[in-house]
Amino acid sequence: MDIALFAVTVISLTMAFAMGIVTWRLLREERRRADARIASLMSELERVRSGRQEPLDRPAGRPTARGVGDTPPDSIYTVPSGRRSILPDNGLFATEATDAPPPGRPLLGVAAVGVVATAIAIGALWPSAQTAAPASTSLPVELLSLDHAREGDFLAIRGTIRNPADGMERRQLSVAATVFSRDGDVVGRGQTPLDIEVLQPGREIPFKIALPDADRINRYRVSFIEAQSSLPHIDRRGAGDQP
Repeated sequence: MDIALFAVTVISLTMAFAMGIVTWRLLREERRRADARIASLMSELERVRSGRQEPLDRPAGRPTARGVGDTPPDSIYTVPSGRRSILPDNGLFATEATDAPPPGRPLLGVAAVGVVATAIAIGALWPSAQTAAPASTSLPVELLSLDHAREGDFLAIRGTIRNPADGMERRQLSVAATVFSRDGDVVGRGQTPLDIEVLQPGREIPFKIALPDADRINRYRVSFIEAQSSLPHIDRRGAGDQP
């Protein structure tokens, strides 16, 4: 589950990064097109203004006096041949108003949807993996038997533990014991690794640990360790098996 979650996270982050690059490029292209349209509009307006301010070509020779009833010459506002009208039927402004939306805008929407979907997928998978893990690791091992006997100056403590059938694999197991005197003082402590590399679910294994100064020992307490962490256990012994 951890490997699958890591793979999904890496793929999602890669997709988000790629979508970010695509979005940045589309925005840059949109900005470039907008600048080009503005430059084209300003150039066209400059051409129209320069056309209106051009001086008229007058015939060479002496100027002729004009009376009140004379016919006026051609209008000085006539646009020279080859130039566009100030308000043409299909002019610059009409073209700008009917332009289709840039092709990059649909892709921006697709990129945004992809990023949101990736974030939702990560949020849906991550909590499920974190909540599923404690269910399998919270099951303690079971203490099936426990006994002790004196061996010379040592007190040997023996017993059997079992990994529950619906538990998980246990590695680097060891048994620890703390012994006390009649006054309740700690006489000594010891730790011995179990003779197994991996304790599979449903399997049992015996253990033994011996501590010196047996004459001073009045009672003891056993516990179990996995790697460097304390491993909880449940006492499953019958009433007649308890020392």
